[in-house]
This record gives sequence, structure tokens and C-alpha cells, in this order.
Amino acid sequence: MRILTRGDLDGMTSSVLLSITEKVTDIRFAHPKDVQDGKIPCTADDIVVNLPYVPGCGYWFDHHVSEEQKLENIGKFKGAFAVAPSAARVVYDFYANRQKDFAPYLRLLEETDRLDSATLTPDDVTDPKEWILLGLTLDPRTGLGPDFQKYFRWLVEYVKEVPIAKILQHPEVKKRVDRVGREREEFLQVLKVHSRLEGGVILTDFRGQKNLPAGNRFLIYTLHPKGNVEVRIIDGHQGKTVLAVGHSIFNRTCKVNIGDLMNKYGGGGHQGAGTCQLLPGDAEKKTAEILAALKA
Repeated sequence: MRILTRGDLDGMTSSVLLSITEKVTDIRFAHPKDVQDGKIPCTADDIVVNLPYVPGCGYWFDHHVSEEQKLENIGKFKGAFAVAPSAARVVYDFYANRQKDFAPYLRLLEETDRLDSATLTPDDVTDPKEWILLGLTLDPRTGLGPDFQKYFRWLVEYVKEVPIAKILQHPEVKKRVDRVGREREEFLQVLKVHSRLEGGVILTDFRGQKNLPAGNRFLIYTLHPKGNVEVRIIDGHQGKTVLAVGHSIFNRTCKVNIGDLMNKYGGGGHQGAGTCQLLPGDAEKKTAEILAALKA
């Protein structure tokens, strides 16, 4: 079996659990939008996890609220879907008969739930530790560069061998951890320059910015404590505009279901976070619509 997932802590933890229960020979990666657009073919040998459903796949595990309304059209499939803190939690619950084998990874699973659902404390954001810190080195939104695939595959096996304290001291991990710490203040300054508060919406516009410093994506909420949701705008491929939207993890007063809102614009996500990609011709108009919906 091959795993098809996304490169973050949830994808890694899901892959760890699946590699214990299934004979996994490879791990592939895909962007959710490419999966939605039918650009990633799958066969019965593929396990799709933490991504939208792909017709013809062997197993599917997901937890994004934007996919829940599509279940009727999907019909019967092997695997499981549930609105849960993480896709890894869905995998764990599905393989109930293997939970003795999963016992060494319960702490990892709990921390994956917290990071993927953004149930974090201020200290988790300003001084991340253990699995949360490791998760930042995997998250593409941290900005550590495109060489994560080899790193991800290696971690899936390495986390089975040694405790988290030793993992963080490995040179491959440490160089990423050190970079996040080294560039933290520079990243904060960039956030201050390119973000502003409009009502309750934090608008961060990174369009046209190259070689941004690495940084924890949740730091923005420490700069704008009165904001209850952020819209981060970045340049996408082929002239597209990418919007990454997320509820503040400290000021939890935003009532908009972000996954449902992003789904209306061809994207998806969770109750509290999601993304969409807008075409060049109507990106400004649709961005304005999304901002208006969040302000309302």
C-alpha cells in the first residue's frame, strides 16, 4: 500500500499509525486543491489520508468539515470519515483492534490533535516544545523550504525508534528547530509590516514577498489580540491568489464556519481554518466578499 497525504504533523502521525497496520511501501504527497481537481489519480493500492476523497482509492481517512457534505455523493468507501481533531484520530479509532500497538504513540496522537485543531496555549506559540515544536518543522506554512518530503518519510520511521527529546537533538531536526528560533524576531517584524486589523479581521498580505523568514503561523494572534480571525493572502501558482483563513486561537469569538466558507470558493477546511485558491480575474472581488462575510 502507498500513503497519499499532506506534509504536516497530522499526515506524519497518520502515516506512523498506518505503517503499523498496513504494509506501506511508499508515501506520496499532494495539495488538497490538486486532489479536489482530480489531478492526483489513485488505485486500490493507495491510502488517502488527511485529503479529499479520491475515486478508486483503497482506503480514505479524513476529518475536514468541508468534506462532510460530500459523503452522500461519495457513497460506500473503505476507511473512515469523522469531524475530529485530526485525521490521525480517525485512523486510530478505525483500527480499534490494534490500539495496543498504538499505545507508544498516544502522547504523539494527543499533541497532533492539539496542533491540528489549534487548541494551543500562549506558551505553545511563543515557546513551543516537544511534538508541537517538531510539528512546526514539518508544517509547510512555517516556511522552511521544499525539501520536506525526504525529511517527512525519514521521521515516520525515526519517531518509532527514539523519544521526542532525542528526536529534537538529531541534526536534521535541530537545524530546522534552530532556524525557526533564529528567524523568529525577523518573522515578527514582517508580520507587523504586512498585517493590519480591520474590525475583527486580521488581514496579512504577503503578495509579492519573496524569501520570507521562517515562522510560527500562530504568532500573528499575539500581535493582534483583538482580532478573532486572520486572512493571510499569498501568491499561488499560475497567477492564482491563495487565501489561508483561520480563527484566532486566543480570541475565540468568530462564528463563521471557515471550512464551509472556503468550500463556496472552491477550497475547504475545518470549522476554524481553511484555504482557497482564486483565479487572477476575480481574486480581488472574491477576496472582498470573503472579508465582508467574516466582518459580518
